[in-house]
Amino acid sequence: MEEKKTAGLIGEDVKTLPIGQLLKRIGPGLIATGIVIGPGAVTTAAMLGANYGYALIWLMFPIIFMGITFVMTTNWLAITTGMPTIHAIRKYYGKTGATVVGIALFLDCLFFTMGNISGTGAGMNLIFGINWKIGSAIMIAIVVYTYFARNVYNKVEKLITACIIIMILAFYITLFGVGGPDGKEFAGGLFGFKIPQGSLGTALAFISTNAAITTGIYNTYLGKEKKWKKEDLFNGVMLTDALVHMLSVVLISGAIILVGAIVLHPQGLSIKAPA
Repeated sequence: MEEKKTAGLIGEDVKTLPIGQLLKRIGPGLIATGIVIGPGAVTTAAMLGANYGYALIWLMFPIIFMGITFVMTTNWLAITTGMPTIHAIRKYYGKTGATVVGIALFLDCLFFTMGNISGTGAGMNLIFGINWKIGSAIMIAIVVYTYFARNVYNKVEKLITACIIIMILAFYITLFGVGGPDGKEFAGGLFGFKIPQGSLGTALAFISTNAAITTGIYNTYLGKEKKWKKEDLFNGVMLTDALVHMLSVVLISGAIILVGAIVLHPQGLSIKAPA
C-alpha cells in the first residue's frame, strides 16, 4: 500500500542538479532584481538609513520571506498549468477576473516603469551630462526595441547580470569607503525588530518595492523565455533562482540603508524627496 501511495508523487524521481548546472539554468531572478532595484527601492532604502539609522535593517527578513514566496508560488502555478499567470487566471476564473487583475497590473507597472524610466534618465544625466528627459527618451527607445526584437532574452539576461554585479560592487565599495557598519549597532538593528515612531509608512513602502507580487508574476513570463519545465520545480533550479534574486536585492538595498545610517543619520540629515 505504501508503494502505491508514493509511486505517483510528482517529482519524486527528479534529482537535484549540481551547483554548476543550477547556475547555468537560473537567470529570471536576476532580471527581476534589475526590475526591483529602481528609484523607489533606492529612495526608500536611503530614507530608512538616513532617518532611522540601523533600526530597520531587520526588514530584510520579511522581504526575503515574501520575495521568495511570491516568486516560487507564481512560478509553481505557471509551470503546473503550463501558462503564465494572467493566462491561467483567464482560463480558470474567466474574462472578468483576468480583466481586473490585468488592469491592476497594468496600472502598477505603468507607474513603476515611469519611475524607472525617470531614474535611468537621471543616471544618464550623471554619467553623460545630457538632459534627463533625453536620457529617458533613449531608454524608452531601448525598451521598445527589446520588446519587439526576437531572441533578445539571453542578451538581456547577460546584460542585467553584469549590471547587478557592478551595482553590488559599487555599493559595497561605497559602504566600506565610508568606514563600514558598526558591528554592535548593525546586530542591534538586525535583531531589534523595532519600528521607530513615524517610520511605518516608509517601512511599508520599502517592503512593497523590494518584495512585490508583480515581480513574481513577471517572473513567470521570464521563466517561459528560459524554457523552464516541471522538472525545474524539483531539481533546485527555481529555488536557487529565487534565492539568488532575493540575495542580490538584499545585498544592494541593505548596503544603501547602511550608507545612509553611517553618513547621513549621525548628522541629522533626512531624505524627504527622491531628488
